[in-house]
Amino acid sequence: MKKGIVIVLAILSFSLLALFSGCGIYDKMDLEKASVEISTLKTTKLDLLKVKEIVENDSHLFGELEDIGIEIFNSDYFEDSYLFRKEKSDVNSVSLNSYMIVKPSEDKKDLLKEQMDLYYENLLKEYSEKEGATEETKEHLQNVMKKEFEGYLIYILSDDNDAVWKKIEESAHPLLFENTKEARLEDFDISSADVAEFKAVISNKETSVSFYVIVRPKNGKADNVKRSMNQYMKTLDKKWSTYLPDEYKLVKNYMDTEVGSYLVYIVSKDNQLVLNTIKDAVVKKD
Repeated sequence: MKKGIVIVLAILSFSLLALFSGCGIYDKMDLEKASVEISTLKTTKLDLLKVKEIVENDSHLFGELEDIGIEIFNSDYFEDSYLFRKEKSDVNSVSLNSYMIVKPSEDKKDLLKEQMDLYYENLLKEYSEKEGATEETKEHLQNVMKKEFEGYLIYILSDDNDAVWKKIEESAHPLLFENTKEARLEDFDISSADVAEFKAVISNKETSVSFYVIVRPKNGKADNVKRSMNQYMKTLDKKWSTYLPDEYKLVKNYMDTEVGSYLVYIVSKDNQLVLNTIKDAVVKKD
């Protein structure tokens, strides 16, 4: 009996020793691998802000655009993720070009499509009733491209619908950390005396806040690093709270976690994807 108890205790002790000596736990990270992998990550959800930037920066596709008032659509039919844009027009003309990208609410796709179709039908009717209306322009107003893409309804009315659609496809999933540069410890006011390993990037554009930090503090120095990063985040919060609302949402949703002996800070459009990639770069003890 005693021999059996001894064997059980020995097995248990060995298991605990293996667990806490590093078998299967985070030990060392390949920061260069993490950096390379993170640099290739793209948004998993359609990025409407990037689409808007790319499409509307091409002057050959549209003239100056403005929002289409969403009050003409039933807001119960779509989610918060949408773009309704048209070329500016005066009271004596109609907007000949526009595009819409909108995600329908559950089971409301057909109802939303009816309202979007009606918008263009009314546009054609309004133009047709104007003095001097031409058949060429009437034909143009009927040339609406309609697509369904990743759960979104996309309507395009332009002089080159195919080109607009190509821009939308190309810009739908941008890199999570495009337009970034390698960061330095001093960017976060972290002392080199507190750090054993460090890898980070920050945005090099004033209109973007995305960044990540992976840092392994020296023994006993973790609190110093945490204080520096907490202060950095407070500074970001103050800056972006009155600047760009969509970027400020990223700041408010930032990730602060630990992977073994590493401290990890992430501000991006997909923090979990970045964290998973960082974990994949961990080298575990044999």
